[in-house]
Amino acid sequence: MGDKTGIEWTSATWNPLRGCSRVSDGCRHCYAETQAARIIAMDRGRGVPEGEGAYDGLLAKGGQWNGKIKLVPELLIQPVRWTKPRKIFVNSMSDLFHENVPFEYVAAVFAVMASTPRHTYQILTKRPKRMRDFFAWLAEKADGANERYINSEQHQAGVKARQALRDQGKASLDEPAPPTEMLRGLYDIAAPIVDEHMDQQARRHHLKSLGQCHWRNWPLDNVWLGVSVEDQATADERIPLLIETPAAVRWLSMEPLLGPVSLRWMAAWPENPPYTAQNPYNEGVTDHLDGLRRLDWVVVGGESGKDARPMHPQWAFDLRDQCAEAGVPFMFKQWGEWVPRSACYHILEDGTACSNRDPGAVQWPSVRLTEAGNDGHRLEHAGDGGDVYMQRVGKRAAGRRLQGILHDGYPA
Repeated sequence: MGDKTGIEWTSATWNPLRGCSRVSDGCRHCYAETQAARIIAMDRGRGVPEGEGAYDGLLAKGGQWNGKIKLVPELLIQPVRWTKPRKIFVNSMSDLFHENVPFEYVAAVFAVMASTPRHTYQILTKRPKRMRDFFAWLAEKADGANERYINSEQHQAGVKARQALRDQGKASLDEPAPPTEMLRGLYDIAAPIVDEHMDQQARRHHLKSLGQCHWRNWPLDNVWLGVSVEDQATADERIPLLIETPAAVRWLSMEPLLGPVSLRWMAAWPENPPYTAQNPYNEGVTDHLDGLRRLDWVVVGGESGKDARPMHPQWAFDLRDQCAEAGVPFMFKQWGEWVPRSACYHILEDGTACSNRDPGAVQWPSVRLTEAGNDGHRLEHAGDGGDVYMQRVGKRAAGRRLQGILHDGYPA
């Protein structure tokens, strides 16, 4: 974790807090739980006393997150020290908007992001309602922040100092532009938390970037807000809440993709009636792609890991086609552990198909998957349609190509 990562769509991870809890079926095989368990085992192997390790006390006996959160404020300044611009995945080992993370600490994370515009920050949450509520809370706290700042002794002293320099011909005749109120309010909340953990050099950087250059755009143009979506139900629940949240860039991580998802018409877009998710004829809808066009990026991928579930190829094909039709950047991150046997659907990284490499389907485990994601061998699923045989070849052999093409779209 940190300045190196194997995640295809980012270049670094930053974890100023640790711990989480499961909220939906996409969490069942959480990679972060596995990573946390590995770190705990490594700590014991290195002789770190139990209770003093980075992830000690955050996992239940069964290996799942137990809902406890460990704030790590000493890591808040990590991006400040990274001088080279990076794409940074925020909280790869947690959820910034977990219910046990205080809003004041979330504000501190945003303050660091505001003070480092050279970086691009990628945030994912499965708790979009709390994300939306954070911005409403921040707006309430920031109300009147400009007036308080302008009337403060700090500002008045700065005005006098700048006037003295102007009198000597050493400064511009113009006063700096007034601050953006949301950022001024953010700074007021976050500074006591962030500054405590900064050395002298880092503190000067932070105060200069955020305290004096706080007329940057709001929402922050270097922060991408996204939600995780694994099926139609989570799409219908989470995407409208993302749309209601102020953001310069909005995106979806549809990994692990566990079922078919239509983005052609989402339930409950804010100004439209909350009818069914895939009905393009609702009153007030002018185009069945209106909702999708409010997103800036869609990332799709199958599940990886020991107990990974297969992704039907048609689910990925449909999302690719929807994004192409709407003009939304699309990335296919991975197949995961499972790929289709047939060459009609997929060619492995070595240029062969599973059906050629393993004609009898004995080399790798195989399943028959319906388009609804069910066991195609069972009679009760005969009406699901679109059966395809999938084989577990491993993430590396499966690769990232979708019908022979790499899809690496990013927001403009």
